[in-house]
Amino acid sequence: MEVLSQAGPSGRADAPPEKRFLISYLLCAFGLLDMRKWAVVLRRSDNVRTASSFRKRISLILWTLLVSPVLPGASAQDASESARQSTRSRRVLYNFDGDSCLSTKAGSKGPVAVNVDDVKRLIDEVAYEGSRVDTVLVCVNAQVMYYPTQVGTMRGALSTPEERAKWPASEKQRFQNLKAFFDAGVDPYAVMLVEAKRRGREALLTFRMNDDHGDDCLRTQFLVDHPDWRLGTERYRGKAALDFARDEVRDYTFRLIEEAVRRYDCDGIELDFNRFPTFFKDGSTGERVAKINSLVERVRKMLDDVGGERGRRLLLAVRPPSNYGRPPPTPESARALGCDVPAWATNGWVDFVAVSEYLFERGDLPIDKWKQAITTVPIYGGIECMQGEGKKNLSADEYRHAATQLIKAGADGVYLFNFFTSREGGENAYEPPFDVLRDLGPLTRTQTPRLSPLYATP
Repeated sequence: MEVLSQAGPSGRADAPPEKRFLISYLLCAFGLLDMRKWAVVLRRSDNVRTASSFRKRISLILWTLLVSPVLPGASAQDASESARQSTRSRRVLYNFDGDSCLSTKAGSKGPVAVNVDDVKRLIDEVAYEGSRVDTVLVCVNAQVMYYPTQVGTMRGALSTPEERAKWPASEKQRFQNLKAFFDAGVDPYAVMLVEAKRRGREALLTFRMNDDHGDDCLRTQFLVDHPDWRLGTERYRGKAALDFARDEVRDYTFRLIEEAVRRYDCDGIELDFNRFPTFFKDGSTGERVAKINSLVERVRKMLDDVGGERGRRLLLAVRPPSNYGRPPPTPESARALGCDVPAWATNGWVDFVAVSEYLFERGDLPIDKWKQAITTVPIYGGIECMQGEGKKNLSADEYRHAATQLIKAGADGVYLFNFFTSREGGENAYEPPFDVLRDLGPLTRTQTPRLSPLYATP
């Protein structure tokens, strides 16, 4: 199985060779010591040579602790790494949904077979020389998981033959493509992550916290076994969404997140609370906040544990819940839904926040309110791919305008969602404006904005 190794160069701590030698020697020394054994040795006056050797080893360990600037304690190194990651440049963050990107490709007019080269090309299209995409996010779930899972249900696994026969051509092709990949021992999502990192980009997973599409291909055994743990009975109104008031739901969600993080050699994970932005049937705001807080804190601790195993800090990002379009999402509206994002930042649980609308681009995200409420981590502004049902995807000029407005409002960068969906139109499909990725996001001092005449006036 071509799942990215958790060891190797990308898993080493960023330290020069001599410091890594000191760290390695210290760890080996402690690993060889059995303190009870040596306590006995030191009490034996007839083993002077061994006791002397032991004292020399302890002296060397103490000397290493005193002179090595990387070892005053792991927490200092972790804090430095956290600060570096939080202040790194993320001009454009690009979200792959993990779905249509596995059944469409450049120039296709409808769903097509894809191979490893096609998957690598997905990254090449957005992370080319000159592109301002600094962070790539790869989605691996929508209640179901998109890979063979030991915790949950893989996409399409519980659909009946009759249901599969009724699938649209896109779902049939996606199912065939994924089956061919995994049967051959290749994980296409791992390929995307490693290709992004090979090109010097930050590579994160993104996890949909409560997807509510409800298609049969997204059916999970968890909800089959516990139908009363869903939020509702109607499509898009809770039929496929989980009730996070239940401890069992939050534990199940955590275990899915942990499985994904441990499976892939990612730089961290984003919790997408905007797909879909509903988590509770009832309960007070305080009760909701306490329950989601416990989950976010638990994920942060897990990432610290896994990061410790891999020798680097893993990021935790969040996409706060919106209000299904009206009114625009604010820190207060997110908290009413259970997501106290400013507290997550204050507690050091999250490394950045991507504020977005739901589905349609409206151009009125209150970035200023988010920047006032959260001052310790970057705030990125989302751009949705279209302005309304039935409309064409945004043009390059419309993306430039939306990005310019977000940066003027104080966003630290822009976050693109569903940028690629113009390829899903079958015979009417057309290519996304990939060239515009050179122009989006905050400008450096030597750059000037590239706007169409339509948007040249502030």
